[in-house]
Amino acid sequence: MRTGRVMAAWGLALGLATLPATPAARAEAAAEASPILVTPGAVGSGLYQESPLSFEPIALHFRDPAIERVGKLTYLGGLQVRSEDKRFGGLSGLQISSDGQTMLAISDRGYWVGATLDYDGERLVGMRNVIVSPLLDRNGRPLNDKDKKEADAEAIAELPGSGIVVSFEGNNRLWHYGATLSDAIFGKRPHPLPLPVDIAKAIKKLPENGAIEAIATMADGTLLAIAEDGKDDDGDHLAWLIGATTIAQFTYRTDEDFSPTDATFLPNGDLMVLERRFTLLQGLATRLKLVKKHQIKPDAVVSGVEAASLAFPFNIDNMEGITARQDEAGDTLLYLVSDDNYNPLQRTMVMVFRLEE
Repeated sequence: MRTGRVMAAWGLALGLATLPATPAARAEAAAEASPILVTPGAVGSGLYQESPLSFEPIALHFRDPAIERVGKLTYLGGLQVRSEDKRFGGLSGLQISSDGQTMLAISDRGYWVGATLDYDGERLVGMRNVIVSPLLDRNGRPLNDKDKKEADAEAIAELPGSGIVVSFEGNNRLWHYGATLSDAIFGKRPHPLPLPVDIAKAIKKLPENGAIEAIATMADGTLLAIAEDGKDDDGDHLAWLIGATTIAQFTYRTDEDFSPTDATFLPNGDLMVLERRFTLLQGLATRLKLVKKHQIKPDAVVSGVEAASLAFPFNIDNMEGITARQDEAGDTLLYLVSDDNYNPLQRTMVMVFRLEE
């Protein structure tokens, strides 16, 4: 079995990434803390600011707006979002609150992006209260004050009751921020300085622009991580299961030139992997692959079953983030977000689907 060791930093991240205990330390932390997501009324420190935006509803299909089913997915609405705020864009990782009202994403230029989502029934119809805040480094400085290599955040996953793990390309690393989406929703003031997660040497050696692109949290708190370009001799994507005391490797198999861009665990414990393909001959395509939970184990070669595949004339862009929640009816809802690469020819899109049995 190809296993290694997770050092003390991961244990600290699981148990100690919270505000310091003493009153003086708490006061010091509160003075320099930058909440990941706050209400517009709390804006004012300069580190986190409301971002003006405009949006418009988008159809699933360019040619036939009546089409709302693709594969095992039913479309529940989507938005194309624009902002004159130069910080807004490049959205990759994505988290959604359990009630679907609050969205948290990251930008590959080193920003948290939070927003409130509006619905008409079950259909996504609007976005407001967009807040942008820089990710901080271990010294409390905004990562975007450095070069893009340091700020290139690609995926996020929440460790329940502990915080949010962020994967970075360029300077390959995983950082644990001691604040959760729930903290943000309930107006707490976490101290968002990161703790490094100790990782296998193989992760550190991944290609700079093809490192950990997909991360997701299992029910027991184990972190799953899949590389975009790092592959074994068989051409399968390197992947890891990172626990509190161990790290184990497995591989994720794709085909037809698709690569993983994100992943999320479903309420039933299965894994949904978001994949992307771009070639000059075939253009841009997005695919969702469903992996059964029993497949995910050390040394396994994991491959999913296609749940949906979208390419033109379906209305997509560079889809890079996915997350899931269960609604009041017990249905599984999937949220997707696109990365516009800060390119005016691309789009920021947020889309919602119901996964059909």
